[in-house]
Amino acid sequence: METIDINPTSGESSHKWHPYQGDEIEALIKFKKFVDNSGAINEAGEKVIGETFRIMEMCGNPKSSLNNDTGLVIGYVQSGKTLSFTSLTALANDNDYRFIIIIAGTSTILSQQSHDRVRKDLRLDDRYDRKWVIQKNPSTADDRSTIRLKLEQWTDPTVPKNECSTVLITVMKHGTHLRKLTNMLKVLELDGVPTLIIDDESDQASMNTRASANANEGIAVNEGEASVIYRRIYELRAIFPHHTFLQYTATPQANLFINIMDRLSPNFIKLLTPGADYTGGRSFFIDNPQLIRAIPATEIPSNQNVLSEPPASLIYALKIFSLGVAAGRLLNDENNRSMMVHPSRLTDTHALFLTWIRNIQNSWTLLLESRDIDEIDIFLNSFTQPYYDLRETVGDKLPILSELTGNRLLHAIKHTKVKELNARIGKTESVNWREFYSFILVGGQAMDRGFTVEGLTVTYMPRSLATGQVDTTLQRARFFGYKGKYLGYCRVWLDQQTIDAYGEIVQHGEDVRERLLEYDVNNKNLNSWDRQVVLNQMLNLTRPNVIYNTLYRDYLGDEWFIVKAPHDTYKLIDENRSNIAAFLSKHAESFFTDQGDPLRTDDQKHLVATIPLQASMNSLLNLLKFTLESDSQTYSSIRALIMRHINNANDEASQVYVINSRKESGQIIQTIRDRRLDKSNKEIQQLFQGSNAKTNYPGDRFIRNSNQVSIQIHRLHIKDSNGADVLDDNGNIIYQDVPTLAIWLPQRIGKDLIRQDDNAI
Repeated sequence: METIDINPTSGESSHKWHPYQGDEIEALIKFKKFVDNSGAINEAGEKVIGETFRIMEMCGNPKSSLNNDTGLVIGYVQSGKTLSFTSLTALANDNDYRFIIIIAGTSTILSQQSHDRVRKDLRLDDRYDRKWVIQKNPSTADDRSTIRLKLEQWTDPTVPKNECSTVLITVMKHGTHLRKLTNMLKVLELDGVPTLIIDDESDQASMNTRASANANEGIAVNEGEASVIYRRIYELRAIFPHHTFLQYTATPQANLFINIMDRLSPNFIKLLTPGADYTGGRSFFIDNPQLIRAIPATEIPSNQNVLSEPPASLIYALKIFSLGVAAGRLLNDENNRSMMVHPSRLTDTHALFLTWIRNIQNSWTLLLESRDIDEIDIFLNSFTQPYYDLRETVGDKLPILSELTGNRLLHAIKHTKVKELNARIGKTESVNWREFYSFILVGGQAMDRGFTVEGLTVTYMPRSLATGQVDTTLQRARFFGYKGKYLGYCRVWLDQQTIDAYGEIVQHGEDVRERLLEYDVNNKNLNSWDRQVVLNQMLNLTRPNVIYNTLYRDYLGDEWFIVKAPHDTYKLIDENRSNIAAFLSKHAESFFTDQGDPLRTDDQKHLVATIPLQASMNSLLNLLKFTLESDSQTYSSIRALIMRHINNANDEASQVYVINSRKESGQIIQTIRDRRLDKSNKEIQQLFQGSNAKTNYPGDRFIRNSNQVSIQIHRLHIKDSNGADVLDDNGNIIYQDVPTLAIWLPQRIGKDLIRQDDNAI
C-alpha cells in the first residue's frame, strides 16, 4: 500500500500535515462497536475518527526532524476523553509514530484503570502482530533494552515498516515514576523519533503550584521554583527533540489561564463533542432540574452541625435507588446500577455514613424477611411516594409498584454491595463491577476526578461548596456521563449553594467553549486568545497557586459600555464609518425622532429605531473594530454575551439611537460633536452629554430602553486635552469624524466576568 501525501495550496488549511487512516484506528473503532448492521463504521464512529484526525494534523509531522508543540484537548466530564486519546494513539501508529507516553492517574487505582483501558482498546492481549510493545511505569535495564531494540528497528533499512513496533508507555503521574522514566530514556538515541506525550487530567498535579509564589516574589515564569511533577514533566519533554505534548482535560481553567510563557501553556486547542446519549451539566441542571434535589441545611454534616442519625434525605435517596435496582432487575438490565455517597473528604464522615447505610440495609432486610405482615405493609407504603417520584421521570416504562415490592425489593436491598472507597484502611481498593449488579459506594476524593462509577443513578453529596473552584467542583460530578437510556432513574442530592453553583458552571463552560470554537475550527494559535470568560462571583476559576498573572472581576449588565478610544487605530476609522453608514442606510426607514420634551435643543434630539438584535449584531456590532486593549476585550465579551442571549431568545429586539441626528428627505443626517481627550491624550474624557434642567433633557446616559440592548451611535471631532485639533505630520486634522458606540446591557442579560488583562511577562 502506498501512502500519498497531499500538499494543500497556500492558505487552504492551517493544519501541519495530512494523517493517514490505517488499520489501527479502524480496528479500534470497530472494536468499540461503532458499526452499522453491515459491519461498516457508522456515523458516530466517523465522528470519532474525524475529531481524532483534527487533533493529529496539529501534532508534529512524523517525517520532520524536530517538533515541540503543546496542545489542549477539552472534553466534558465523563464524556469519553479516554476513547479520544486511545484513538489518537492508534492513529499515531498508523502514521509511523514510534513512541507514545500516556501520563495517567495520580493514584495507583486510576493509573491502572487507564493502563487496562488502553490495553483492552488496542486488543494487545488478543493479537500477535507485534505492532505494539507496552510497558507500565518502566524503570529497569531490561525495560530500557526492549525500548532500544524496538527503536533500532525503525532505523534499520532492512526491517520492513510493518514489522516495526510502536513503544507505548503508561506512567503514573507521580514524581518518582516520572523521574525513573526520564533517567531510563535519556541515555537512548531519541533524535528523529516522533513522539506523542499525552497528559490525562492535565489540569491536575501537572501545573506549577509555585506559580503564584513566584509572581509574588517577582520571579519570571520559567526561572522560579517549580513543583515536583511540573518539573518532572518538563524534564521528560526535554529529552525528545520531536514530540507533541497533548493535555487532555474536561476542566481546562488552569491550562487556559496559566501564563502564556509557561512551558505548559498550550499553543493550540481542540474541542471534543460527546455522543448522542451524553448527559452533562445542561442535561441535569438546565433541561431536567427535577432530577436535582436540595438537601436541607440541617442535614449537611459539619463541625457546627453534628448529625446523630441518618438524614431523612439519605433514607429517601436509598428508597429511590432500591426501587431503581428492582426495576432494572425486573427489566433484565445487564448493566450495573450504582449509588454514590460523597459526604466529605474526611474519612471519619465516610465511616459514619457507611455504618448508617449498612444498618439501614440490614434493618430493611430483616423486616422484609420477617413474618410481621402489618410492619411490612407500613414499610412498603413508605415506598409509595418515592415510586411516584420515579414515575414522573421514568414514565410508563417503570413497572407497577406491586411488581417492584416483595422479593424484588428484598433482593435489591439485600444483594446490593456497600463498599467504602478511600485510604482509611490502607490502599484504596478497585471495584469489580462484575461481582454484583448494584453497588452503594461511600467515599470522597477517591471517587473524584477520573474515577468511573458504572451505572451511576443516585448521587448523595452532602458537602459544602467550600472554595467554589470551578474545576474541583465540576470534577466531583461523577453523575455526568452516557445516561440517556436511563436518565429518568437518576437523582442527585446536593446542598442548595452547590446546586446554584453547578447552574453557573454550566453557563461558564458553554461560554468557554464558544470563545474557543474559532481557535479550534481555524487552528488559530491560542496565545492570541483573550483570557476572559463568564464566571459568577460565587465561584473561583481554579486554585490560585497555579496562576501567575492577576485575575480581575467585572460585571457587564445594567450599565453602559463606552468605547474609550475609537481613534486608537487611525486606519480603522474609515472602515468603521463605512460600516455604520451601510447599517443606517439599510434600516433608514425604521428610524424616527425620539420623543422628548418640546424644549429640547437640536443637539438633544436623536433618531431611534427598534431593530432585531440579531440584525444589529450581524450588520453593526460584528463589523466594527476597536483596538485599545481594554476596549477590545470588553467589546468582545459584550458581543459574546449578546450572542448567547440571541441563541436563547431569537426574537429579541434592540433599540438603536443615532445621537444628535435628524431625517431629511429620508436620509439620516448626524451632527458631529466635539470631544476632548484626557491628559494622557489616550482616551475620551466624557462621551455623554449631561442633563439640562431648562430643557428637561435627562442626559445621554438615559437615552435607552432599560430592558433591551440599547446602542448609541456617536460621531466625534476628537481634540487633544487642551482643546486643540490633533494634526498629522503635514498639518492635516486627523480626527474630524470618528464614529463610536455606547452599548447598554440590561440586567437580565448581564454576566460576571473574570479576566487577565495581560497574560505575558
